[in-house]
Amino acid sequence: MSTFFLMKCARQVCNNPLMQSQAHRILVTSIMFAGVALIHGNPLQVVHAQQAVPGLVDGVYTQAQVARGEVVYQEQCASCHREDLTGQDMTPSLVGIGFSFTWQGKSLQELYNSMRFSMPQTAPGSLSDQAYADLTAMLLQRNGYPAGVTDLVADEERMAKIEITGGF
Repeated sequence: MSTFFLMKCARQVCNNPLMQSQAHRILVTSIMFAGVALIHGNPLQVVHAQQAVPGLVDGVYTQAQVARGEVVYQEQCASCHREDLTGQDMTPSLVGIGFSFTWQGKSLQELYNSMRFSMPQTAPGSLSDQAYADLTAMLLQRNGYPAGVTDLVADEERMAKIEITGGF
Protein backbone atom coordinates (compact mmCIF):
# COMPACT_ATOMS: atom_id res chain seq x y z
CA MET A 1 0.00 0.00 0.00
CA SER A 2 2.69 2.54 0.97
CA THR A 3 4.83 1.73 -2.10
CA PHE A 4 1.84 2.33 -4.37
CA PHE A 5 1.15 5.65 -2.62
CA LEU A 6 4.78 6.80 -3.00
CA MET A 7 4.83 5.87 -6.68
CA LYS A 8 1.60 7.82 -7.26
CA CYS A 9 2.99 10.87 -5.45
CA ALA A 10 6.27 10.67 -7.38
CA ARG A 11 4.38 10.72 -10.69
CA GLN A 12 2.39 13.76 -9.57
CA VAL A 13 5.57 15.61 -8.52
CA CYS A 14 7.35 14.78 -11.77
CA ASN A 15 4.46 16.13 -13.85
CA ASN A 16 3.76 19.30 -11.88
CA PRO A 17 6.46 22.06 -11.93
CA LEU A 18 4.99 23.77 -8.83
CA MET A 19 5.13 20.54 -6.82
CA GLN A 20 8.66 19.90 -8.10
CA SER A 21 9.95 23.17 -6.62
CA GLN A 22 8.10 22.52 -3.31
CA ALA A 23 9.55 18.99 -3.13
CA HIS A 24 13.01 20.43 -3.89
CA ARG A 25 12.72 22.92 -1.00
CA ILE A 26 11.59 20.18 1.39
CA LEU A 27 14.45 17.94 0.31
CA VAL A 28 17.07 20.69 0.69
CA THR A 29 15.71 21.68 4.12
CA SER A 30 15.72 18.04 5.26
CA ILE A 31 19.31 17.59 4.14
CA MET A 32 20.35 20.77 5.97
CA PHE A 33 18.72 19.60 9.22
CA ALA A 34 20.34 16.18 8.88
CA GLY A 35 23.74 17.81 8.32
CA VAL A 36 23.35 20.03 11.39
CA ALA A 37 22.36 17.02 13.47
CA LEU A 38 25.42 15.08 12.28
CA ILE A 39 27.78 17.99 12.96
CA HIS A 40 26.49 18.73 16.46
CA GLY A 41 25.74 15.16 17.45
CA ASN A 42 23.03 13.96 19.73
CA PRO A 43 23.64 15.03 23.37
CA LEU A 44 21.79 11.93 24.57
CA GLN A 45 24.33 9.72 22.80
CA VAL A 46 27.20 11.58 24.48
CA VAL A 47 25.69 11.05 27.94
CA HIS A 48 25.07 7.38 27.14
CA ALA A 49 28.69 6.92 26.07
CA GLN A 50 29.94 8.45 29.33
CA GLN A 51 27.87 5.97 31.35
CA ALA A 52 28.99 2.93 29.37
CA VAL A 53 29.80 -0.19 31.33
CA PRO A 54 33.40 -1.34 30.91
CA GLY A 55 34.07 -4.63 29.16
CA LEU A 56 36.15 -7.48 30.52
CA VAL A 57 39.24 -6.19 28.72
CA ASP A 58 38.96 -2.98 30.76
CA GLY A 59 39.32 -4.82 34.07
CA VAL A 60 36.14 -5.25 36.10
CA TYR A 61 37.68 -6.73 39.27
CA THR A 62 40.73 -6.20 41.51
CA GLN A 63 43.61 -8.47 42.50
CA ALA A 64 42.50 -8.14 46.14
CA GLN A 65 39.11 -9.50 45.11
CA VAL A 66 40.79 -12.43 43.38
CA ALA A 67 42.63 -13.24 46.61
CA ARG A 68 39.32 -13.28 48.51
CA GLY A 69 37.78 -15.43 45.79
CA GLU A 70 40.65 -17.93 46.02
CA VAL A 71 40.03 -18.39 49.75
CA VAL A 72 36.32 -19.05 49.12
CA TYR A 73 37.17 -21.36 46.23
CA GLN A 74 39.54 -23.49 48.33
CA GLU A 75 36.95 -23.77 51.11
CA GLN A 76 33.82 -24.32 48.99
CA CYS A 77 34.70 -25.42 45.45
CA ALA A 78 38.08 -27.15 45.18
CA SER A 79 36.83 -30.50 46.45
CA CYS A 80 34.68 -30.89 43.32
CA HIS A 81 36.39 -28.65 40.73
CA ARG A 82 39.94 -29.49 41.92
CA GLU A 83 42.52 -27.03 43.14
CA ASP A 84 43.61 -26.19 39.59
CA LEU A 85 39.97 -25.60 38.47
CA THR A 86 40.17 -28.33 35.79
CA GLY A 87 37.20 -30.30 37.11
CA GLN A 88 36.87 -34.04 37.52
CA ASP A 89 34.42 -36.76 36.52
CA MET A 90 31.09 -34.95 35.99
CA THR A 91 32.34 -31.64 37.37
CA PRO A 92 33.19 -29.16 34.59
CA SER A 93 36.48 -27.35 34.16
CA LEU A 94 36.36 -23.70 35.11
CA VAL A 95 39.38 -22.68 33.05
CA GLY A 96 40.52 -22.75 29.46
CA ILE A 97 38.43 -24.23 26.69
CA GLY A 98 35.89 -25.66 29.14
CA PHE A 99 35.19 -22.18 30.49
CA SER A 100 35.20 -20.54 27.04
CA PHE A 101 32.91 -23.15 25.51
CA THR A 102 30.34 -22.72 28.27
CA TRP A 103 30.44 -18.95 28.80
CA GLN A 104 31.57 -17.31 25.54
CA GLY A 105 28.93 -14.83 24.37
CA LYS A 106 26.99 -14.92 27.63
CA SER A 107 26.82 -12.16 30.20
CA LEU A 108 28.75 -11.95 33.42
CA GLN A 109 25.38 -12.00 35.18
CA GLU A 110 24.69 -15.47 33.77
CA LEU A 111 27.98 -16.79 35.15
CA TYR A 112 27.39 -15.12 38.52
CA ASN A 113 23.81 -16.42 38.77
CA SER A 114 24.82 -19.91 37.71
CA MET A 115 27.11 -20.09 40.72
CA ARG A 116 24.72 -18.28 43.04
CA PHE A 117 21.75 -20.52 42.30
CA SER A 118 23.50 -23.88 42.00
CA MET A 119 26.76 -23.81 43.98
CA PRO A 120 28.05 -25.16 46.18
CA GLN A 121 26.22 -28.24 45.07
CA THR A 122 25.46 -29.33 48.64
CA ALA A 123 24.14 -25.89 49.66
CA PRO A 124 23.22 -23.68 46.67
CA GLY A 125 22.99 -19.97 47.45
CA SER A 126 24.60 -20.38 50.86
CA LEU A 127 27.41 -17.88 50.23
CA SER A 128 27.10 -14.10 50.40
CA ASP A 129 26.50 -12.13 47.22
CA GLN A 130 29.97 -10.64 47.63
CA ALA A 131 31.55 -14.11 47.94
CA TYR A 132 29.94 -15.10 44.62
CA ALA A 133 31.24 -11.85 43.06
CA ASP A 134 34.73 -12.65 44.43
CA LEU A 135 34.54 -16.14 42.93
CA THR A 136 33.48 -14.63 39.61
CA ALA A 137 36.49 -12.29 39.75
CA MET A 138 38.80 -15.24 40.46
CA LEU A 139 37.41 -17.16 37.48
CA LEU A 140 37.95 -14.15 35.24
CA GLN A 141 41.54 -13.80 36.41
CA ARG A 142 42.28 -17.51 35.94
CA ASN A 143 40.91 -17.28 32.40
CA GLY A 144 43.22 -14.43 31.48
CA TYR A 145 41.04 -11.36 31.85
CA PRO A 146 42.95 -8.35 33.24
CA ALA A 147 42.35 -6.84 36.66
CA GLY A 148 41.16 -3.29 37.08
CA VAL A 149 41.02 -0.75 39.88
CA THR A 150 37.53 -1.39 41.27
CA ASP A 151 35.93 -4.51 42.71
CA LEU A 152 33.29 -6.40 40.80
CA VAL A 153 30.14 -5.77 42.80
CA ALA A 154 27.10 -8.01 43.02
CA ASP A 155 25.07 -5.71 40.74
CA GLU A 156 23.16 -7.98 38.38
CA GLU A 157 21.94 -5.14 36.17
CA ARG A 158 25.51 -4.00 35.58
CA MET A 159 26.80 -7.55 35.12
CA ALA A 160 24.09 -8.21 32.53
CA LYS A 161 25.72 -5.56 30.31
CA ILE A 162 29.16 -7.22 30.37
CA GLU A 163 29.61 -9.91 27.74
CA ILE A 164 32.09 -12.71 28.23
CA THR A 165 34.31 -12.62 25.18
CA GLY A 166 37.28 -14.79 24.18
CA GLY A 167 39.92 -15.09 26.90
CA PHE A 168 43.48 -13.86 26.66
